[in-house]
Amino acid sequence: MENKEQSRLIKFSNWLAQTRFAQFAFSSEFRIRASVLIFILFTHLFYWATAWYSPWPYIVFMLFGLWFSQGVYKPWALIIKQSSQPVYDSAMLKISVPFIILNYIALFACLYMFGSVVDASGNEIQGTWKHFYFSTVTLTTLGYGNIVPNDIVAEVIATIQSIIGFMGFAVFAGIVASIALKRVELQDKN
Repeated sequence: MENKEQSRLIKFSNWLAQTRFAQFAFSSEFRIRASVLIFILFTHLFYWATAWYSPWPYIVFMLFGLWFSQGVYKPWALIIKQSSQPVYDSAMLKISVPFIILNYIALFACLYMFGSVVDASGNEIQGTWKHFYFSTVTLTTLGYGNIVPNDIVAEVIATIQSIIGFMGFAVFAGIVASIALKRVELQDKN
């Protein structure tokens, strides 16, 4: 593949593979999984460490991540492409899916901090946990009703998140089915 056509993620991966860090961290299957898990934990803990003070650091961090990975769907396309290979380790998919979901929940929790979300008593909610909880309930489209949006900003964010949640679970089910069918197809060829 010509260098111009490679994504930023692939270019970064190629550069990273040449560093001493990568030679240590990615020298075995265990270290690869441990490195990815550490990065995942760092990213999610970044929300808990910064959002209580201001939602901006996490929002900027996530926007940089979206720019770096060239959008929301590029990493999924890479996962699907890799899964169509004859030898495929599904562990990375199992590690990355909860990470992606938790980070979307945290991102929307930060966005809700710009609007007004109230509890059943009409008191505006405060803190990272309450916003995270509301974001989780909205993304999963449960809608308990104990915490609700109270202004147009929060209503718009909740609408967008509900649509993403509904579509996201449908797309995820499609991806899993596609991977399973491709795996069956590859086994039939062998």
